[in-house]
Amino acid sequence: MEEEIIRGRDAQRHIVEVAQEVSSRVRKTLGPLGFDMMLVDRMGEHTQTNDGATIMKMQDFRDPVAKMLVEVAKAQEEQAFDGTTTCVVLLAELLRLADNHIEEKGIHPNDITRGYREGLRLAIETAEKKAIVLEREEAARAAAKTALTGKTAGDYADKLIELCASAALSARPEEAKILAMPGETNLSEVVEGVVVMKEPCLSAMPKKAEGKILVLDEDLAPPQANISLSDPTKIKEIAEVQENYIQDRVRMILEMDVNVVFCQKQIDSRAQQVFRKEGITAFRQVKKSDIHRIAEVTGSTIVSDLASISEEDIGKGSIEFVKAKPNSYTKVLGPEKGSISILLYALTEQSANEIMRALDDAIGVAWLVATEPKLVTGAGTIQNQMAHAIKKAPPTLDAKAEAAKISFADALMLIPKTLAESAGMDLMDTMHTLAHAPESGVDALSGAVTDMTSVREPLAVVTSAMKAAVENCVALLRTHAIIKSRSFQDMFNEEMSR
Repeated sequence: MEEEIIRGRDAQRHIVEVAQEVSSRVRKTLGPLGFDMMLVDRMGEHTQTNDGATIMKMQDFRDPVAKMLVEVAKAQEEQAFDGTTTCVVLLAELLRLADNHIEEKGIHPNDITRGYREGLRLAIETAEKKAIVLEREEAARAAAKTALTGKTAGDYADKLIELCASAALSARPEEAKILAMPGETNLSEVVEGVVVMKEPCLSAMPKKAEGKILVLDEDLAPPQANISLSDPTKIKEIAEVQENYIQDRVRMILEMDVNVVFCQKQIDSRAQQVFRKEGITAFRQVKKSDIHRIAEVTGSTIVSDLASISEEDIGKGSIEFVKAKPNSYTKVLGPEKGSISILLYALTEQSANEIMRALDDAIGVAWLVATEPKLVTGAGTIQNQMAHAIKKAPPTLDAKAEAAKISFADALMLIPKTLAESAGMDLMDTMHTLAHAPESGVDALSGAVTDMTSVREPLAVVTSAMKAAVENCVALLRTHAIIKSRSFQDMFNEEMSR
């Protein structure tokens, strides 16, 4: 047969086993003292990171359950920018505890679902009660600090927190572009505009300019005649047509009193010389993504045909060329907001990549709380608070669903337990202390259970991770059978072995 079918309890056990395996790959990375993982792809390229989302993406999972967990992690990152590891670990733990109820107590998955949903409701209700509202900038700093803690970027936390807060208050995460360059990380900066890895066409062009900016999406060069001629007269005629064409195009630009030209395609050498003489700074072969960002910042319209150009197409702004080793670049500033660039300096390519991953998360959560500045206490505190609230809540369900509700509280405590485990703390003492101190969290750096109000994380990240974990746990608990078609590779290998 060309299908593999797993049914009933075997399917449930398979789901739990795969979930536990996937969870084990990211669980150790959780917390300020979480470990890194080295990933080596098929080409021998390696990545060392403790970013859960990156680890999940780079795994070559073939099992459908594992792939589903990867999709859960991706969805969590897209929605809340952080909390992917927490989401996956919590999902796997909920499945494990549910399997125990099914195996040992004969509780039906539907009863477990009702208990988990009630536990989720109480947890979210508690989290919202415990949340505090801070001023936007303060909230952005607090969220960025927590997101950067425990990562390579944490070594430069003070500088990077400032970058993240500034970026989050200026633009949406997708409008922030990070450019990595060799150098000291503490020299990194935020540019409220566009940074283009380009230098002017000619070195004699002005390095600084301010005024009108033209953004082009056409070749500023004459059309090429793809013919073979031996008659000198015909050759001269074609050369004259080309010369007149480029002169007309350049004249149109000069009539607009343009100070800077950004062209996505080529700029003819004759046009470059005219621009140089007129004091116009021109850039050629600019990336399409940069062209659109420049147009947005300067208020320009991207011109695809100079013959129809008008004054309304011209934007305003300033440029400054910065000569640096090994990469020179140009800053483009304009009156319009919504696009920023982060110049990230790092000593090695590996550290640059890891800091960029951390910054992506940190900028995202900083923007999240800048938009809705509600935060809860981190370091496992909010999970401890929610677990206590669930266990103290009066019973509202039948015995089986109540047992599942209590298991949801137990699953939440896996987060502080993991933080303590990564810090090398005694787990029995830690969990005992947390059980009697509902407002405390795990200080991994000092190895103690204490008040952790100095650590804040976005309420949206916490609630999103729990919701995703419960909804996907319910979906997997309702799975009665797994039908897997054999891959073409397996069929091919079997055929070849005959």
